[in-house]
Amino acid sequence: MGARTGDYAVLLGPPVVVGSAVGSVLLVDEPEAFLPLLLVLQPLTTLGIVVGLVQLTRSTRGPSTFRLVVFDGQAAFAIPPAFRRQCLFNGLLSAALLLMALNGLRVPGRIVPTLAWAILVLNASAMVLLLFRMIRSGPLVITPAGIAIDGGRSFVPWAALTAGPESPQWTLIHPELVRGRPIKRFQPGQVVALDVSLWFLFRSIHSYLDHPEHRPAIGTIEELDRLRGALARQSG
Repeated sequence: MGARTGDYAVLLGPPVVVGSAVGSVLLVDEPEAFLPLLLVLQPLTTLGIVVGLVQLTRSTRGPSTFRLVVFDGQAAFAIPPAFRRQCLFNGLLSAALLLMALNGLRVPGRIVPTLAWAILVLNASAMVLLLFRMIRSGPLVITPAGIAIDGGRSFVPWAALTAGPESPQWTLIHPELVRGRPIKRFQPGQVVALDVSLWFLFRSIHSYLDHPEHRPAIGTIEELDRLRGALARQSG
């Protein structure tokens, strides 16, 4: 499935805008225009980084529901990946670093331009890694047989999990039952951001561990309504 198109736009938009604006100033060879541009862009990118950082801390936000999908020929509940908050922060941080590095390239000497090139290389490398992660990301899918992580690269059967000592925790007690990519622990939503409230996700999995008789109905609208109603009563 991968990340949403809007996530890529949020990630790549700020550095493209900053790079284009600075590049235009440098190409027309008007160095006196660089300082006003810097005075405008630097506060904007700094403020944006603060906003993005605040958004990153709000990890429990999201809809309290699943999407109905078909996975391996059977109905299931799916949660698509959501990189929007990460992209907002990283896109604006990348723009700020790009602005700082391009300004450093204009400084005479060897040390500052060398540091500026290092910043550009590290910044580009971080963006490529995040883009690679976004492209390869997949949904978390809850099925009657178990839980598919990252679009099915790892599959955790229900028999591999047990309820933890405190609700809504659980424990991966049989890692040898996990199919596909091995995992050491099971903490969905903390490695790849998911478009769902983590409270709702954790409580849902715990509910199916406590009540295996409800698993065959996973993927139906009736079961989704029952699950949401039951969790709403627990949170009230």
